[in-house]
Amino acid sequence: MTISIKYFGLIADVTQTNEEVFTIEKPDFSARDLLKILHEKYENLNGNTFVIAVNKTLATEDVMINNNDTIALLPPFAGG
Repeated sequence: MTISIKYFGLIADVTQTNEEVFTIEKPDFSARDLLKILHEKYENLNGNTFVIAVNKTLATEDVMINNNDTIALLPPFAGG
């Protein structure tokens, strides 16, 4: 399966990219699995706070990822 990952804010600074594509060979793949891969690839990602969105919907680490999904890692929101 192929997925697209988009990075925003400080997360984009850590990864030094705004977007990348991953090919995953595992049929049952969760956001938790993806985060494990990303934390191994980007050691500086550890300790940063962010939320996950799958296809523009906020998600938990338990959500299953499917072929052609777009995942976004979003920094904390601020408002006033």
